[in-house]
Amino acid sequence: MVVSDESGLNIDCGATIPPPDLLTLRMWVTDDKYIKTGENKLLLTPTNLPQMSTLRSFPKGSNNNCYNLPLKSQSKYLVRAGFYYGNYDNLQKPPTFGLQLQSGSVNVKVTTSLDFDPIYHEFIIFTTKSNFDVCLVQTQEDQTPFISTLEVTIIDQKAYRLMNENMALYLESRINYGVDKSVPERLLWYDEKYNRIWRPQEDPRYLSNQYGFSIQLTSMNEENSPPDVVMCSSIEAHNASESIVLPIKFRQKSQVSAYFVLYFDVIAAYKPFEDARTVSISIDGQLMNTTQLPGLGSGEVVSMYPVKVTGGMATLTIASAGGTTTSPPALLNAMEVFSVLDVSNVGRSSESVLGSSFSLVLLLSMLYCMEWIDF
Repeated sequence: MVVSDESGLNIDCGATIPPPDLLTLRMWVTDDKYIKTGENKLLLTPTNLPQMSTLRSFPKGSNNNCYNLPLKSQSKYLVRAGFYYGNYDNLQKPPTFGLQLQSGSVNVKVTTSLDFDPIYHEFIIFTTKSNFDVCLVQTQEDQTPFISTLEVTIIDQKAYRLMNENMALYLESRINYGVDKSVPERLLWYDEKYNRIWRPQEDPRYLSNQYGFSIQLTSMNEENSPPDVVMCSSIEAHNASESIVLPIKFRQKSQVSAYFVLYFDVIAAYKPFEDARTVSISIDGQLMNTTQLPGLGSGEVVSMYPVKVTGGMATLTIASAGGTTTSPPALLNAMEVFSVLDVSNVGRSSESVLGSSFSLVLLLSMLYCMEWIDF
């Protein structure tokens, strides 16, 4: 049975009757209440994700193709737009177009492909008012924008604690380390209350540890509420003298300000009577944090912001900081990496605009009058 979690809105774009979501048991709705433009399309290419079997396209090229979503004002939301071309138009020409959020304060480029995997653009953002808009913008005359899914999930104000209202987080990567693709990236709604996608990944250079999924930990009470499934697996260096080195790609090649979140739990790698694990965390050779990991039954979340990244690439290094060759080696359970977007101009009130206009009129009036004053 499909269950609604009442914490968000999951829109199956272009659908007339949304198919059941057997992966997460979340409830999906049609999009006709939230947008007035566009056309419903059924994909010609089959997909393993039922919600990707339809889409809404915007062939008329208007820049007013906007979803208007009734969200809570002054709240924090995860917003994810999904795109799966699937050759729906039988042209074999996946388009490129723009995606805008919150009155254009967030503006990113969407490049679709003929791949069988959907493309997602995901953000964590503060809402400034109760109506939140998501717009599809034509950027090339012969390219038709479209959208397959639109998901918004409210998250706790304390989550991603280094955020403020002048910034939005744009997801670069979110990885569940130490497991292969047999572990789903989308989890049941009661296991993952923020509706995040955790991509499973093993690294052949390091040990993969997995405790099992039946245990119930306390991770939901930890910073950002990581799912137990994620905290029960990890990658681990072979010994204390070896570091975990992970390259991280960013979409933007110019300098960006990044937000890193690293998740640690020793449960999958714990050995009886081992010393407490202490790890040092460096990015591009600069030491960012040294932390001692707690014992069994609790995890540790390390958030780092701001981190300056240039050239579209960063290197994360996690090393054992125990001080001896017999110290427990470094490990990592999961990681989230975001680019930080400046949205400080969002939410200017009509009063402030009116005030600026009034000041301009007053200044022009004064200058006009000064022409007639004899100094």
